[in-house]
Amino acid sequence: MTGRQLINLAINRQFTPKLPIDLGGSITGITRGACGKLCDYLGKPESLQVICKPLQLVEPPESVLQALQIDTRYLRPNFPIENDLDDMYTDAWGVTRQLSSNAYYYDIVDFPLKEGTKRELDRFPWPEPAGKALFTGLRQRAEQLSKSNFAVIADPLVPAIFEPAWYMRGMENLLIDLLDNREYVAQLFETLLEYQIQFFDAFLSEVGSYIQVAMFGDDLGTQNAPMISPQLYREVLKPFHSRLFAFVKTRTDAKIFLHSCGSIEPFIEDLLDAGIDILHPLQPRALNMDHTLLKKKYGDRLCFWGGVDLQESLIGPVEGITSEVELRARTLGKNGGYVVAPAHNIQPDTPPENIVELYRCAKAYSPTGGIG
Repeated sequence: MTGRQLINLAINRQFTPKLPIDLGGSITGITRGACGKLCDYLGKPESLQVICKPLQLVEPPESVLQALQIDTRYLRPNFPIENDLDDMYTDAWGVTRQLSSNAYYYDIVDFPLKEGTKRELDRFPWPEPAGKALFTGLRQRAEQLSKSNFAVIADPLVPAIFEPAWYMRGMENLLIDLLDNREYVAQLFETLLEYQIQFFDAFLSEVGSYIQVAMFGDDLGTQNAPMISPQLYREVLKPFHSRLFAFVKTRTDAKIFLHSCGSIEPFIEDLLDAGIDILHPLQPRALNMDHTLLKKKYGDRLCFWGGVDLQESLIGPVEGITSEVELRARTLGKNGGYVVAPAHNIQPDTPPENIVELYRCAKAYSPTGGIG
């Protein structure tokens, strides 16, 4: 079967005779440091193009995707390429970031929405959501990929609603606003929703008929707990997620993929109701994210994507990769509905031989015989 056929079966929660595998998105991706070492290990040294500057994620070269037999390919808007490692920079949203001491990431050190007022929102110079240059050439690229054997995924490179809100307002301020400044939060979320609707209207008018998956990200969890209560999510954020996903479904038949880190089990029922079809990253070491229980409770309504532990297993001895992949395949992949990928982006300290072994094991896995 082709990669696209395998992905289509998985996202429709059907049995797959082989496991589909993914690498390369802005939230299913690989960092510059990890990819550089992987290219050298595979004997395929290539220059790398950054796709997400804050996290230092790069576009995996096609030679690497082919070597690992990856089943997915990504379509992204034409945001400016920023390969330089500046000490500090301010992005189009007015968020200032500083390079971390290890040069792996950029940390937010300043944000533009300091007042928490309607006046501030009204006068803020919001980025242009649908400039023609953002989408030039994407239809041709989508048509080309539609003739390939790969599943095609729309990757917007901008988080959905909650994350950009706290990037711009500051995490502490926004969490306080959710309780004490609801009118302001509603206007901020409404403005971000309007940006996303205009953006996806333009994006999907170019690629909507060619894609199988539309990707979104909005972190709602920490390692040990949700960031906000389920009740607060239902009252304040869920209506905006629901409207965004509903709009996207008027522009494409693609499945809605949501990335949300951490301990998020209390939100899953509401996320399903809001319209998601696929959940990522399934962080296995986060509290209450037991994969057996998640599969049993939600597996008939949800495709699972990711889940391979990178906090310990993927950076540990290579000998442990086989059992890790088998564990995730047996639990999340039981009766289908699973796409293999690490539980978030591959980090710079990940040995390249472990990455290769992860994808070798995933491709070798048989639902009846395990990994040969």
